[in-house]
Amino acid sequence: MPKLKKLLIVPVLLILFASACQEPEGIGLEVLPDGEQMPIAWVDTFSIEARTVRIDSVRTSGRGTYIIGDFGDPIFGRVKSQMFTQFRLSAEPTLFGDQPQLDSVILNLAYSGAYGRIDKLKGTHYFGVFEVDEDLVDDSTYYSDDVAAVAALPLAEVEFKPDLLNSIEVDVDGDTLLPPSFRLRLPDDFGNRLLNSPNLASNDLFAEEFKGLNIRSLAATMPSDFGSLLYFNLDNRASALELYFRNSEDDSLSYRFDINNQNAIYTNVEREFSQELVDAMDENQNIGDQKLYIQSLAGTRIRASFPFLRELNELGAVAINKAELVLPVDEVALDDFGLPAILAVNRINAGDSALVIIDSFEPNGIDYYGGVYNSADQEYVFNIARHLQSVLSNPDEVDYGIYITSLNAVDGKRGVFNGPEHPTRPMKLRMTYTIID
Repeated sequence: MPKLKKLLIVPVLLILFASACQEPEGIGLEVLPDGEQMPIAWVDTFSIEARTVRIDSVRTSGRGTYIIGDFGDPIFGRVKSQMFTQFRLSAEPTLFGDQPQLDSVILNLAYSGAYGRIDKLKGTHYFGVFEVDEDLVDDSTYYSDDVAAVAALPLAEVEFKPDLLNSIEVDVDGDTLLPPSFRLRLPDDFGNRLLNSPNLASNDLFAEEFKGLNIRSLAATMPSDFGSLLYFNLDNRASALELYFRNSEDDSLSYRFDINNQNAIYTNVEREFSQELVDAMDENQNIGDQKLYIQSLAGTRIRASFPFLRELNELGAVAINKAELVLPVDEVALDDFGLPAILAVNRINAGDSALVIIDSFEPNGIDYYGGVYNSADQEYVFNIARHLQSVLSNPDEVDYGIYITSLNAVDGKRGVFNGPEHPTRPMKLRMTYTIID
């Protein structure tokens, strides 16, 4: 792609003067004296440098929806997500009556979706449930690289095919139907420990004895295009640890231990990137010129910069009227897994952290800022005029560039995109700007 270097300043000026000889339209005209015109230019040949980089971690606690699964992504490689969660007393104190006897204890987690394969041929999972061996703190923030110690042996193991369509007939709190759920009976000895615990007076005491549960895939391998990431809604009342028992007064009783956002809950993510992604993140290769990769759930994002943007200052005082960053989808890589619904642009600070850009605060929100996938044009478009104006107007401040990332940090979606040197549909910056003086 042509670069906006000093060699292009003269052609740009010619465009400006040609534009000034026409009846202009745009910002600032209403304040000009009669007969005077402001030079306005449009250009889409700004140099862009872009590459794929890994995301170190994302916050996975306090989300409401949590992911457990194992997916052999055919492009990005294997991704595994496991959940750590407290389960809490639903009443303080909890009383099970005189001479309680266990019937069963069941873990129920309500589905809210999936990413990957859930069909009978490719969608089989092998999960294990473990007891957590270290304290989880309910007011702490947890990230995708956090992991807690767990017992060496699982409480239970199960091979299953997820059913996200059919309700479950069961009697819980007087209801006869539960939403589609992952449902697993846990051992009776675990249930008896719950039923006969001496620490039922408060959740603080209870958490000292029962620190939590870890649910994860036990599959040794996951072939490409097999498996899935399963989404669970822990704000759904059906998500709970259910205790069924009887006592000297009643032979059909139930009690639910809460699993929701009042607890400490988070997911940990592990990745085995494909060679394609390893190569794409290699700074010694120029793969980003042609292809770029974004993946949610602590996967990858795009790091981009506009190295010659500030050369516009050689034209005088410049006001950026509109600046659209266009990110086309790689059509060859499209599949039936689905792209992120919306992407976000963030500015980068000296510590490589992502910060919100000023354009996202515009009153019209997404209508102004963009980032929503356009399926007709197979691209994402972002209006970043105010951010680029800030870069242009503060030449003494270091510009570390931008990140482009999935706005939903904790779903499984991903996409492959065209780089700035793609031969037919490149990533580009379309800008309209005015020379003020």
